[in-house]
Amino acid sequence: MYHLLFLTEEPIAGRAQTQNMGFILFLVCFFILIYQVGKNFKLLLAMAGKLFGNQNQTTSCELFTGERLNILLFCIQTILLTSIVVYCAAVNDGVFPVESPSGMFVFLGFTILFLSLFIAYKYLTYSFTGYIFFDKEAEQRWNDTFSSAICVSGVILFFPTLILFYVGGIYSYGVYFVLIYFIFIQIVLLYRQFVLFFNKKSSLLYFILYLCTQEIIPLFLLYKGFVYLFLMQKGNLWTQI
Repeated sequence: MYHLLFLTEEPIAGRAQTQNMGFILFLVCFFILIYQVGKNFKLLLAMAGKLFGNQNQTTSCELFTGERLNILLFCIQTILLTSIVVYCAAVNDGVFPVESPSGMFVFLGFTILFLSLFIAYKYLTYSFTGYIFFDKEAEQRWNDTFSSAICVSGVILFFPTLILFYVGGIYSYGVYFVLIYFIFIQIVLLYRQFVLFFNKKSSLLYFILYLCTQEIIPLFLLYKGFVYLFLMQKGNLWTQI
């Protein structure tokens, strides 16, 4: 009877440890969220205006220039929350037969690395492309818009990711919500790009070429990176940690 009880409770203990470690991550994100909303609410409104409002009526670039540290905190939160969403997908697909805190942190570490490289690449290529082909004002406005998309995502994704992590029964609904949100944000960003840089009919071909090199290829490489993480399970990497 004791052995049966022990075998029954061991997976639950593993799940409890993982959820406790996840609680620490969400607590960090919660403090960042409360701090930012309480201290920089106007900055959040300006970011929302950059994404969904009239570009000519939003706050000037000086506000964003003076808030680089706060923008960085939002970026860190967005990367962490997105990594947790990918982790939940890995758990749902059986990448982690037994949920362990060490395996979770190794997987999150790789995911955070991939996402950080992806965002850094986007910033560098946007700046380089804007410096070569477009005027400085348009380049700065686009960088602020891209930063706004990342920062606003850190606010919107907090509660859906929290529910997705702790309530496995609604996994499908949570993942669909996150996917729809990211698709929506990508459409908004593509529209902003077109309005800022390619609003002439003769520029349509350049816009298509731009999408292939600047948007589609990086997304494809990020996708391949995540596929590689999932396929690493075939070598039992996560079960050996």
